[in-house]
Amino acid sequence: VGKNLHDHVLSPVIFEATENEIPASAVLPAEVHVFTKSTPGKSVPDTQPLYFSIPMYNEDMEGPANAFTLMGGLVRPASRGELTLTGPEDDDPIALDLGALSVQADVDALIASVKESREVGRQEALAEWGPVEIYPGPEISDDDLEDYVRRTVITYHHQVGTCKMGIDALSVVSPRNLRVYGLNGLRVADASIMPLVPSGNTNAPTIMIAERAAQFILDEVN
Repeated sequence: VGKNLHDHVLSPVIFEATENEIPASAVLPAEVHVFTKSTPGKSVPDTQPLYFSIPMYNEDMEGPANAFTLMGGLVRPASRGELTLTGPEDDDPIALDLGALSVQADVDALIASVKESREVGRQEALAEWGPVEIYPGPEISDDDLEDYVRRTVITYHHQVGTCKMGIDALSVVSPRNLRVYGLNGLRVADASIMPLVPSGNTNAPTIMIAERAAQFILDEVN
């Protein structure tokens, strides 16, 4: 329990609009995302950059309000972290180490997505806003992005994996009924049982897990 922690991760590319005001959305800031491959040889897309009509500054960033964000995004991470207890009491804090970007291939893929996001921000279709890159900033070349990506990496909040479903030594719950191995009367039915994070968002898969768990319980009752 607690092993195999992983998540989708992001790194922001932010442009100031220097010539026109970016139209405000009546509901939520416009979000567009696309699945792409960090290298042409990938069998499936491993990146999912997100595009917002507002600036999405990290906590240690600052800048103008009239700006837009193109988030580089990694959705098939190889890095793994761990969640552990620090003591036996209920109020003892949890130690959380996501291990983000601990595998170099993840760094390379996120850099590729940031490069792609920079390229999108410089397209002629956006020229009417007079975009000027403020993060990473024109002083950072595409060849020098690793430090920026490592400093700015943030979470999608799609954490999974710490109660892995499966049959190997790392598995916590059975794929047949979601029961915890070695315990009676306990199941887990949430995103923590996913052995591998899906390439897309985790909301719908988690609902499906809950529906399957409900059916397992009903089948046993009936």
